[in-house]
Amino acid sequence: MIKRFGCVLLLAATALPVLAQTVDEQLLAAQMAYQQANNLQEQAQARLTQAQASKQQADQRLADAQMAAQRAAEELSAASAANTAASEQLQQNTRQLKEAWQRKEAGG
Repeated sequence: MIKRFGCVLLLAATALPVLAQTVDEQLLAAQMAYQQANNLQEQAQARLTQAQASKQQADQRLADAQMAAQRAAEELSAASAANTAASEQLQQNTRQLKEAWQRKEAGG
């Protein structure tokens, strides 16, 4: 709505010099058109600055998330290796316990 109104004002302001009858009216119309264009440019610049800041923040969040994902993958790998080692140790100890029980029962 605001953009449409701004465009209508800009079109009206640029049409005014054609319709104006005196040099003063033409000057006023040109000043109004300039001010409108300047305002639009300032708004566009502010929007651009905000978009750049948002993009920079998003890029930083992405980099942080990628780093966190890398650390989590490394931790997952380490945890998996530790789990495998513990599992193998448990199997070995289970065999030793079973053998010890068998020796006890055979001897006793």
